[in-house]
Amino acid sequence: MQARHRTAFPVMGTTASVHVNDDVSEVQFASVAAALQAELERLEQIFSVYRPTSEISRINTGELHLLDASPEVIDVMDACTWLEQVSEGAFRIRPRADDPTLNSSGIDPSGFVKGWAAERASRLMLEAGLEHWYLGVGGDYVLHGGFDVATPWVIGVAHPLTPDTFAGDVTLMTGGIATSGTAERGEHIWRVGDDEGRGHDDETQGFASVTVVGPSLTWADAFATTVFAMGEPGLDWIGQFTDYQVLVVPITGPVAH
Repeated sequence: MQARHRTAFPVMGTTASVHVNDDVSEVQFASVAAALQAELERLEQIFSVYRPTSEISRINTGELHLLDASPEVIDVMDACTWLEQVSEGAFRIRPRADDPTLNSSGIDPSGFVKGWAAERASRLMLEAGLEHWYLGVGGDYVLHGGFDVATPWVIGVAHPLTPDTFAGDVTLMTGGIATSGTAERGEHIWRVGDDEGRGHDDETQGFASVTVVGPSLTWADAFATTVFAMGEPGLDWIGQFTDYQVLVVPITGPVAH
């Protein structure tokens, strides 16, 4: 099952893919895809911790005060602050202060931004009048309208321990799918109980990856990051968000919850 229009481009250290199954011209599709790429690149320029000119980097060096940052940064910081509180610190955007190898005064909202940015950019497809589409950025997907009015999208969840295989499929008309783990871009999550602030190995953690499905990619991504950081207690924690379901891949294989 392939959409009528498809393209891909590099962004945010990974690959974005755009799939549209509406009856539009190649010119219309190319225009929307170019706008998506431009918006994702704009957001990367704001939030990248690897670009010295980004607002996050300038905040971390003291060149820019947080209160003088763009509205996008303020929105993300507000959301991250709420998530830090509701997760009792399992999700955090600062490393532990007792780790001398890390800048404990710096912020890194990468665990939130990718899904948020993808969902924000995807609004351009709605504004263009498209009805059947999805946007994938790395392991995160925002979907709308199904393949057609009667057929949902089917997204394979990559198995983090076995290359070129899937841990399972997600069938969804509209919503978000996010996977958190270390398979694609390496360790980037500070985990609960890690005294050194750099994360445990997968055997200690118990989860090779965590996939969350729900109505919003922003929060599916944030919750996947949080559950991955929490480990097994995260399965009970996410239960309070009843619109979201989780699929974890422990060392022994996938488990739905």
